[in-house]
Amino acid sequence: MQVRAATPADLDEVYELLTARSRAAFGTSELRRDQLARAWQLDGTDRFVARERGLAGYAELDAAHDVQIAARADAVNDVLLESVATRAAERGFDTLSAIVVPEDAPFHALVSRAGFTHRGDVLRMWRALDGPIPPPSVPDGYTLRTFEDTDAERVHALLDDAYVTWDESYVARGHDDWLAWMTKHDEFDPAMWFLVERDGELVGCALDWREHDGRGWVKDIVVRSDQRGRGLGRFLLEQTFAAYAARGARAVGLKVDSTNPTGAPELYRSAGFEIDRRYGIWTKSL
Repeated sequence: MQVRAATPADLDEVYELLTARSRAAFGTSELRRDQLARAWQLDGTDRFVARERGLAGYAELDAAHDVQIAARADAVNDVLLESVATRAAERGFDTLSAIVVPEDAPFHALVSRAGFTHRGDVLRMWRALDGPIPPPSVPDGYTLRTFEDTDAERVHALLDDAYVTWDESYVARGHDDWLAWMTKHDEFDPAMWFLVERDGELVGCALDWREHDGRGWVKDIVVRSDQRGRGLGRFLLEQTFAAYAARGARAVGLKVDSTNPTGAPELYRSAGFEIDRRYGIWTKSL
């Protein structure tokens, strides 16, 4: 078996492997080939393939220390994880993180036997847009506008400050890598990035992807810690609902860490979101 860096020539086989993995775990796959192809064009992620009379497995390691490994055989998974760990050490990483579901039996078995620790869950939630959507009203003292290119560094800093205060596994990306990861694809739409300001300072944002197949997706929603409890999170959700409804979307989805101490899971439930899938968060020190 040969393990080497993935090349564009491997893309179709990797796409088929990842699609088969999702179908085995969930009965369906939401991965699109064009999404995968765009992701492969971004810097900051190492990709490996294991080949033995064809593609035997695939692994990737990104700048946030996140690992993904897909192979049907335990031996292939073990070899790919070894390659990922070696590369992580070369990059100066001190941890690895993986988002895994029990239904993905090979990957779940790998992290379970390889010294990873289960530290919580990510909840995937959906909210139907099948009823009247009241027009949102920005709280007094705040202003709302959409994203401009000159906002990128402030938005990035707001996200980093919000997540690093409570998420011990959060790894801040370099700005150029973050900007490419967040904006260099056709799901980015600056008209769907909503920024809340007070006295000219950025205090909250909802970063929404362009709708696809009648569904919208909230990538990030944060409020600065000293501005919480004033209705800004709910307002940003209501603004998101109204914007997607105006575009004809039928539902809005998001993911949230179940251990998030800011009250986000409770806010989403009260706003009508329902859990449809749980992903385990597994971490390993190197």
